[in-house]
Amino acid sequence: MVSGKLAGVLFTAFAVGCTSPSLDSSSTTSPTAVDSTCMEQGPRTKGTTEIHEIPALAELLGDVRPSEDSAFSELPARMCSRDGLYLRTEARNAFVAMHDSALANGIRLTALSATRTFGHQRAIWNRKWARPHYMGWSNVDKARDILLYSSMPGSSRHHWGTDVDIHSLEPSDFIQGDGAQVVAWLRKKAHHFGFVEVYTADPARTGYQPEAWHWSYLPLAQPFLEALNAAHLSGELQGFEGFEGADTADSLGLMEHYIKGVAPSLLPRR
Repeated sequence: MVSGKLAGVLFTAFAVGCTSPSLDSSSTTSPTAVDSTCMEQGPRTKGTTEIHEIPALAELLGDVRPSEDSAFSELPARMCSRDGLYLRTEARNAFVAMHDSALANGIRLTALSATRTFGHQRAIWNRKWARPHYMGWSNVDKARDILLYSSMPGSSRHHWGTDVDIHSLEPSDFIQGDGAQVVAWLRKKAHHFGFVEVYTADPARTGYQPEAWHWSYLPLAQPFLEALNAAHLSGELQGFEGFEGADTADSLGLMEHYIKGVAPSLLPRR
């Protein structure tokens, strides 16, 4: 399905200060509009340049084993709904800093899901595919309905080790109460730690429904998305397979409408 040509490709992240007065720490501006390198904490220092290695294409498509890979670190149990949640170490450290900052303000950011392997995502997808209420539906309609909130295996940002689901997976839980406080804090402060809300309610965005719980560590996730897009444009990424309904991916525009169905300011630059 894919090759490893992208392994070893390097990208550069420049850490700079925020200059726009609309993007200071008191701003309620959407974090997706904020320069991803403007962060209070984490491994970056103002004025420095960091070099990262983009994972092999197969890894970006879910061929990962976080518990066995030194590039990943487990999130502390005190901030998770269950054991065994991993992120790439830089993203993990940024999440820990963000969690502790929120907790100091009375907000608890509980991680529900983080890195998922292809097999994990396939289990989620195939379980939904087998739901009895889809009897009589065409494969395309079935896939489109599942894609409202779940990614096809191989296409999930959770494969990258950069994305985390927080607090609840129910949209209604963010309308009031603790969930409303959680998402309000995240939208105001998460960009200081490199995290952004990718599946916003922006009408210009395609693909998945809004997900107030899904936050992505942009300093890594953005170049990963650009690498995946480049593989698609070059023909290196030839398709998706190995799960129920995989043959619908092209007709549904999986890359253009879903993988790239992020907040417009986060779309690949090429």
